Amino acid sequence: MAYKYREDLVGKRFLAVSGVTKINVNKVSEWGWKAGVIRAASLKDNKNKELQVLVEYDGVDWQRREWVAVYSRRTFRVFLVEQTLIWAPRTYEGKDVKWPALTFMPLAADLTLQTDSQVVEFLHDHHLEFLDYANLQPYQEWDPRQAGADAGLDTTVLSALASEAAEWRTIQDGQRILTTTPSVLGGCRAQVYRSAGATQWYTAVIVGVNEHTGELTVTDDTVLEEHSEDPSLVQMRLLGDGVIESIMKGEVVGVMPRRSRSNLQAGPGGERAGRPSLPASQFAPFSRVGITTLGYSERFTERILPFTALASHVFRISNVPRDVVK
Repeated sequence: MAYKYREDLVGKRFLAVSGVTKINVNKVSEWGWKAGVIRAASLKDNKNKELQVLVEYDGVDWQRREWVAVYSRRTFRVFLVEQTLIWAPRTYEGKDVKWPALTFMPLAADLTLQTDSQVVEFLHDHHLEFLDYANLQPYQEWDPRQAGADAGLDTTVLSALASEAAEWRTIQDGQRILTTTPSVLGGCRAQVYRSAGATQWYTAVIVGVNEHTGELTVTDDTVLEEHSEDPSLVQMRLLGDGVIESIMKGEVVGVMPRRSRSNLQAGPGGERAGRPSLPASQFAPFSRVGITTLGYSERFTERILPFTALASHVFRISNVPRDVVK
């Protein structure tokens, strides 16, 4: 069974044809396809003609990212977004194999792709082929034999393919958790895309959720400030080994330390210490209507205040006039 298509655009790959490109409708492979990743969106309604998305193009420095108007005829003739993962036939290094590949669906297009010329993008090398989707097999589990293990394909390539397919599935699960069940994320750490600024990403702890809008309140690891982020409009990634899998199983995940080094501390028996569970009693409403605290702010404040007081004391000592200190 194929993965269900998710409506939000952030984190998805896209394929596009420029609005100024001369098109030969019979040679779809020569349309000058551009590819990349959607990092943020201006609206949740994908059909709104005012929709803009923040994109990073493959092979281009992220600092040259740009907001583009998806439905502008002058900008794009075709704009396709990632749909699902399938097995698709290809010839690689002279061997006929099947590789995991992405299918796409049109978000905006004034040209129609023929049924037997639908575009797929293979994982690993992003090679494009144009096939009939009806003949493709949904991706469910990694199968090294299909991918070319029996044909003698390089094991390094096969290992990379398997990892990328697993990562794609994890990203889909993580995004669904962020947008549909954010209340389970109290104290979890996340990587958040910075749509404006000198850095591409920042890491933070999720401390609150607005149950009406789906926006998350996160505390930035670097400057210790709170931000409001909407995971439907800006890309976020949940951090921590096994966190997404645990949530998918219905397990309670607890507060994660700000510094990853803490995760490596060994327990009494030499094993790694797990994340402490977050008691249900820690969940309490903010004074603002519709916002739920996720139980991290109080603990964080308790831990940081002693250090703040110490720093203040040291500052006062260091500023004593020299003629007083003899």
